[in-house]
Amino acid sequence: MIICSCNVLSKARIAAAADTLAREAPDRPVTPGRCFRALGARPQCGTCFAPVRRIIADAGITFTCPEPLATVSDGDLSAAEMDNAFDRTDKVA
Repeated sequence: MIICSCNVLSKARIAAAADTLAREAPDRPVTPGRCFRALGARPQCGTCFAPVRRIIADAGITFTCPEPLATVSDGDLSAAEMDNAFDRTDKVA
C-alpha cells in the first residue's frame, strides 16, 4: 500500500526503514524525517506524516514527532496560552 504518494513510498518500505533505524541507533527516537532520509526521499506535502507515525508506533518502535500545528490538540489552548507560545516575530518561542 502506498503511504506517501509524493515519493511513492509503500508501507512495507517505511516499516523496514523504521526497523533498521531503530536497530542501528536504539537510543534515538525514529521520526518520519529520519525514515524519509533513510529512504533517500524528502517529505513534500506532509500529509503522510500521520500514517508514517502510525506505522512506526504499530511496529512498537519509539518515535517522536509532534502532530502538525493545524491539527486539534488534546486540550484547547486559551488565547493567552497561544500568545505565550509565540514571540513578537510570530515564530514559536
